[in-house]
Amino acid sequence: MGRRELVFYLNPRGPDRRNIMRHLAEVGVRRIGIDGCPWRPEDAQAEIEAFHRDLSEFGLTVYSMHALASMLATADSDAPDDLMDALLGDLRRLSAMGGETAVYHACMLRDVPYEETDEAIARVGWDAFVERYARSLRIAAREAAGHGITIVIENVWLCRRAAAVGQFIDLVKAADEPNVGILVDSGHAHLAGVSVADEIRAAGEWLRDTHFHDNVGVIDGRAFDQHIPPGLGTIDWQDVCRALDEIRFPGPVVFEGILGPGDSIENGRFGGKLRHEDLIDITIANWRAFEALGEHIAR
Repeated sequence: MGRRELVFYLNPRGPDRRNIMRHLAEVGVRRIGIDGCPWRPEDAQAEIEAFHRDLSEFGLTVYSMHALASMLATADSDAPDDLMDALLGDLRRLSAMGGETAVYHACMLRDVPYEETDEAIARVGWDAFVERYARSLRIAAREAAGHGITIVIENVWLCRRAAAVGQFIDLVKAADEPNVGILVDSGHAHLAGVSVADEIRAAGEWLRDTHFHDNVGVIDGRAFDQHIPPGLGTIDWQDVCRALDEIRFPGPVVFEGILGPGDSIENGRFGGKLRHEDLIDITIANWRAFEALGEHIAR
């Protein structure tokens, strides 16, 4: 399919926000992702307006947004009123940023540690859990639709039920809302020991967003969720590009977290030796190379 549009997550509160935006604009990026809305619209309008002025100055808009709330508090009961209020309020906050997708971790339960999620779901049974989760997801999706937002459910390696698309796609199908889909996080899939490309194929037409970044996987029992540019870890990106073509994914392709935790260069993976501009340029150059290689092999 050729060159897809590229999107980069950035920290909307980061001290280097404007410089990052400026460089993204210079290299032709037109949309960004953010980790939720860091401001309450009712009492932080000035900060939100300043953020939008920066977006406008550099010709950028928001595409992908990490949401903050879980769909359920526990596996054995419907979402309580306070959680539903938080879900719907968070979507209204996200709408202030003008983004298009809101990202939720699959199977996440507000009151249950992630490592205990599988056990909690097993106690109530998968079918009952799916029905309960889908009810909350359906309510959230209808609120999101009013703001022009698509809800996407993201794979996470920390529990079995969330580790692979085939394990949790029932949640999306059961919700049966046109603005509900799947996000494939490449780093999470790699840490779970599954093929990123096969996760894309499993998502198929349900794929609506991506969190692409690289890592070296699990070494000596330790998971390295590095969020580094593609090609610097051990993910097969040529196969990823082929898989995107096979399902005719229109894009955009979204890179998450490669600018470092909180966009901190000093506390990032490269110990301050690479600038934000370097990380953006490496990501784009490597991705374009993988696109070309994947297309060549597919012929």
